[in-house]
Amino acid sequence: MFQELAPHDPHDKCGHHYAICLDLKNQRFEVLDSMRSEADADLTTHAEYFINNLKETWNRHYENSKVQIRHFPIEYVATTKQGNRHDCGFHMLEYLAKWEGRRVPVVTAGMVVELRKILHMELVDE
Repeated sequence: MFQELAPHDPHDKCGHHYAICLDLKNQRFEVLDSMRSEADADLTTHAEYFINNLKETWNRHYENSKVQIRHFPIEYVATTKQGNRHDCGFHMLEYLAKWEGRRVPVVTAGMVVELRKILHMELVDE
């Protein structure tokens, strides 16, 4: 997910990345955020808006499916918080790559440096 931090300012395109996972096995939605927790109203409002729309869409397109998600609760997963305001994208990518519903991937400053190198090499190769 990407959440604009100043949605009413057309010149400010800063934002924050976080992950929402649909866990069919445990019948829940899981929110992983490297800066905020469930206590943050901006996070919960944004995540719940998306999840409610997903539930409506699922119901509309999969109403005959044996899997229904409208009753799935939202779990805000405790994560290690990043040490700055600009590495959230790297944390979110690691969550998406490694989240298995049990252990939260730990993202270290060294890992972010390595991910930056990979990103830089990819951009140079283009």
